[in-house]
Amino acid sequence: MKDLSISTISANLYAIPIVLISIASLVFPFIFIWDWQTFTKGFLLIYLALPYFIIAFILGSFLHEVFHAAGFIIFGKLSFNQVQIGIKWKYLTPFAHCRIPLKASVYRIALLLPAILLGLIPSIVALIFGKSWLLIYGTLFTILAGGDFLILWIIRKVKSDEIVKDHPERCGCYIINN
Repeated sequence: MKDLSISTISANLYAIPIVLISIASLVFPFIFIWDWQTFTKGFLLIYLALPYFIIAFILGSFLHEVFHAAGFIIFGKLSFNQVQIGIKWKYLTPFAHCRIPLKASVYRIALLLPAILLGLIPSIVALIFGKSWLLIYGTLFTILAGGDFLILWIIRKVKSDEIVKDHPERCGCYIINN
């Protein structure tokens, strides 16, 4: 069994380039298409509705983990009791953990779901309709998926049909049949 995991702290540090890439790839096109003034209006709207944005952020953080769990359950054909959702209070980090081994392809889908549904789709909609507050939301949730992108990078050489087991404490997984 090969361990392909890193600590939560390391994952957050390694995700910094992902933050920069996310900002550059989402914000710059928005400013190019719409303009700087339209982009900055989003911050004003968020400030004016800050309590709602905070609630949306908290709900989105919870949904992020629910989408991971849904990916494990739907694509891995698992039951609810084979997946755990919780919070690592030491780091104030929510998590979703799959308790049983599954194919690497399913693990990758479960890793990507929150970034797509909470980050990329809202950002694309924002780019199309010029809604900078939605772009800020989408960019934030793309950034928050930085650890997931990092895990995808770490397991990039794992074949799709190989069996992996989600690490119970760290970011990443074990390769079972290595």
